Amino acid sequence: MDKPIFLSDLREGDAVSGFFVLKRCEYKEYEGGSRLDIELADKTAVIPGVVWDNARELCRELSKGLVVRVEGRLSSYRDMPQVRIDSIRPAAEGEYDPSDFLPSTPADVDTLVASVRELVNSISDPDLSRLALLIFDSENFMKQYTRAPGGTKWHHPYLGGLLEHSVSVTRICDFVASLHPELNRDLLVLAGLLHDVGKIREFAVSTLIEYSDEGRLEGHIVMGDRFVRNMCDRVENFPPNLRMLLSHLMLSHQGFKEFSTPVEPMIPEGFVLYYADEIDSKLNAVGRIRREARESGKTWSDFIRNLGRYIYAAGDDRPGDDG
Repeated sequence: MDKPIFLSDLREGDAVSGFFVLKRCEYKEYEGGSRLDIELADKTAVIPGVVWDNARELCRELSKGLVVRVEGRLSSYRDMPQVRIDSIRPAAEGEYDPSDFLPSTPADVDTLVASVRELVNSISDPDLSRLALLIFDSENFMKQYTRAPGGTKWHHPYLGGLLEHSVSVTRICDFVASLHPELNRDLLVLAGLLHDVGKIREFAVSTLIEYSDEGRLEGHIVMGDRFVRNMCDRVENFPPNLRMLLSHLMLSHQGFKEFSTPVEPMIPEGFVLYYADEIDSKLNAVGRIRREARESGKTWSDFIRNLGRYIYAAGDDRPGDDG
């Protein structure tokens, strides 16, 4: 198997030769002909491409999520990179390494798992402790929890993203609880670790990270709350009031109904969890936006609709660096 050529390493004019996954594949007709508009992806980048020859025939062979062998050259179109494709075909099994197409957390997974264990063991409330151990002592659950992505595009969109995000959110919650002793710290810690647990089933992971049918129809908030309620039922004599509060945190962690949360926070711990989630998700997304802008040689990002603003991208994120 040849050493892979990653998209992030390519520059305008470079030959493109290797295996990539189709993130988009659309047949377009225009006056005088037809073409395929595609997006090639690997674990480092996504780059648009166009196929001019045999578009009608190729559209019957190619589809989103398929791994393809591509020969072409990186050019630009309207000041954006684009691969002009000379040849493209479906890849045969064994020709490529599936791990080349899915990005993974840059953090050390073993360290993150150790952090989860440390946080679980720090829970002193006997009922919440029994619930936490029931969940996190499951080897099958941990395999899914450590591999699941945190999103498809916006924040933590890579394998291990759920684990990375959950640990960060929980550590923020733990820190806030240390400043405000009136908070139920144990409840916050467990909710922080579990708030996005529904993403284990919300996303389908193959050569792409996409929404599962269940994920689109129900969403991770509902699925996560159902999971937690079912686990509470397995803990003998779990207090109904504690189950209700934990469920409220699961259902309200996205803060506002316009953000698809079924209920808005109505207890102090709910506000802490929402803002901790916002801090970590936004910083992860903004970090990605800044990196992408800098890699394109830009001082400012494009306009980000999710944030309603541009992002200043100069500097390299190191403390004290002023660009």
